[in-house]
Amino acid sequence: MTLRSFITALLILCCIEVCAATEHSLPAIYTTTTDLNFRNGPGKSYSKVTTLPRGSEVKVTNFTYNNWAIVEMSGNTTAYCSANYLQYAGPVPAPQAEAPRKAKSHGLVPTIIGWAWTAILWVIGIIVVRKLMLWCASIISVVAYKVYWVACLPFYFMNWLQRYASKPWRLFFKFNSGNDSRNQELRQIFEWVKIPLYIALTPLRFVNAVYYNLVVHCSFESLNYALEVLYPSHYREGGDDNWINWLIWLPWRIIKYPMWHGSLTFIESGIWTVVDTFIPALTLFHGTDTTASESITQSRGRVGNNSWRTEVWNVGGGNFAGNGIYFAPARSTALHYSAGSLIVCRVSLGRVIDLGLAPYNIFRQCGHADALGATRWGLNNGYTTGEWWRADCHWWEYCMYDWKNRYNHSWRIRPLYVLSIDDEMLQRIPGGMHHWLFRKMVINDIIDSFNTLVE
Repeated sequence: MTLRSFITALLILCCIEVCAATEHSLPAIYTTTTDLNFRNGPGKSYSKVTTLPRGSEVKVTNFTYNNWAIVEMSGNTTAYCSANYLQYAGPVPAPQAEAPRKAKSHGLVPTIIGWAWTAILWVIGIIVVRKLMLWCASIISVVAYKVYWVACLPFYFMNWLQRYASKPWRLFFKFNSGNDSRNQELRQIFEWVKIPLYIALTPLRFVNAVYYNLVVHCSFESLNYALEVLYPSHYREGGDDNWINWLIWLPWRIIKYPMWHGSLTFIESGIWTVVDTFIPALTLFHGTDTTASESITQSRGRVGNNSWRTEVWNVGGGNFAGNGIYFAPARSTALHYSAGSLIVCRVSLGRVIDLGLAPYNIFRQCGHADALGATRWGLNNGYTTGEWWRADCHWWEYCMYDWKNRYNHSWRIRPLYVLSIDDEMLQRIPGGMHHWLFRKMVINDIIDSFNTLVE
């Protein structure tokens, strides 16, 4: 074969290969027949971009004169590879056409029906969610009652420690000796002894104040406010299962109770924490019936209750240690007087007279009904509270002297929460508790107490 014949045959062979490679319409899908290098240009002299394993599918857009394939890579970039190692796999899949959109109906009747159906679904959803949340709230109330009495044991002990450490001599003066001059001398001595004890117990007072005011009171009041949102007490806000008012006033209840009164509760509790740190307060118990406990703690007018007896402490009967409001340092003592409810309070007792150190004729009046002489003597001598050992029952009681209901709006008595003894759960207070701080009389009383403390 001549040289000319060999070159002619070689050119024909190359044309056949190129035609074989380009016999299909482009772009098209090809698969690699070996591990194939892809380069920046149509030749081995160009730098390598990547290597694809055998069987990889690539999109070929064209072929060069020297039998290299132009490949469309990811990110719309271009690379080159030898066409000798590509095998035709098929055409590029055509993009799927979008399904024709249905023309929107602009008829008035279908639109109204759609709105009505959506509203019905929303109402059903709200009713279901409301029922579930009410069920959860009732469970939380019962569980909180159980858990609290376990969690509060260390703080119950610290409250007890604060009480006894402030007057460690009280156990020796349960009874009155009858020696008035000696008792007067002891009262003066103990007034001086209280000063270093007061200073030493400041950290303990602060811890108790933070726990009872900020943790306990704010947590339980938040539950009251949540119930007002879900199950309002006032019929105008959606009470009595008035669903229309319930939905209309839902945003208002959220703003009124959790946001507004909840904020005031946290602000008030923070202030009381500071006050309790400097003016000693104890967590004490007051037993009463369900109606009275609700009336005492509820805010007048907040959910339509405008009774003059609401949010006040009124003196009851008995008054065996003086005319006033009675509290017990022990829960079991308050349960003796309870008729279904137990109010747990922070009480700033003020200046306390140990009736075992009072004049003998005052002490002898205690134990009999309406011991008004104890109240009169205590107030005339600068005492706000009498502490009495009830020998027949073997327990301590506090009587906050209340001459003509002086302390029925007092800042000295701040309920933390109410327990329903019969139901064994937290008792709901409609509308939440009254704010015991924001009153002119309260501010004046606090200023007077600070002045007395400094003097």
